[in-house]
Amino acid sequence: MTGPGRIGSRRLPSSTRLRLQLVFARASEALAETYQAQAAEFVRRLKFRLSVDEALQRYFHEVGVPAALEETVRARALISLAGLIESAPRHESRALGWTALRPDQMLESLRKRVQYIEDTNLECRLAASMSDEAVATTHVRMALETAEVLADEVTPDEAIMHYVRTFNLTSIDAQVIFRSAMAQWAELHPLPGEARATLGQSTTKPALALRPRPEFGLRVIV
Repeated sequence: MTGPGRIGSRRLPSSTRLRLQLVFARASEALAETYQAQAAEFVRRLKFRLSVDEALQRYFHEVGVPAALEETVRARALISLAGLIESAPRHESRALGWTALRPDQMLESLRKRVQYIEDTNLECRLAASMSDEAVATTHVRMALETAEVLADEVTPDEAIMHYVRTFNLTSIDAQVIFRSAMAQWAELHPLPGEARATLGQSTTKPALALRPRPEFGLRVIV
C-alpha cells in the first residue's frame, strides 16, 4: 500500500493527510478481519471434504489475498479454528482387500473419486465467491470513508479512484468497487432537487377500495 500522495500534484492539508492515513490504516485492518473471517468460514464449509491445512491452502489459491496480509490472515484464521482443529478425528489407513483390486471395483472407485473432486471444486468456488462478495463490501465501505475525508479537496470519483489505486485492485475488482461506491455515494448525497422531490413524494399507500358485500334476503318458509 502506498501513501496518500498519489492524488495528482495536489498538496493536501496536513490534517486531511493524517485523516487519510488513518482511513487507509483502518481499511487494512478491516480487510484483514474480513479475509480472516471468510477463511475460517471457508474451512468450516469444506470440513467434510478437506483438512484444515488443505482448506486454508485452497482458500489462498481461490481468493486473491494480498501477500502482505497472507500470514496475518492465516494466523488469525488458525486461532479462530482452534476448536475445529483440536476436535478433528484422526484417520487411520486401512489395508485394501483383494476385492478392491478387481477391474470393476477399481473403475467404480475411480468414478467416485472423480465425482468427489468435482463436487469439492464446486464447493470451493461457491465459498470463494462468498468471500469475494464480503471483501468487496469492505472495500466499498472504506472507499466511501475515503471520499468523505477528501470531500473538500477532490471530487468523489477522484477520491474513490485514489482508494482503488492505493490498494492495487485488479481491473475487474476495481471496476466493480468503483461503480458500487459511486452508486452508494449518489444515494447518500442526492442533488438538492432530487432530495426535495423525494421528500415531496407521498409514502402512504392508497387505501384499498373494498367492494360492498352483497345483501342476501331471507325467505321464510312457512
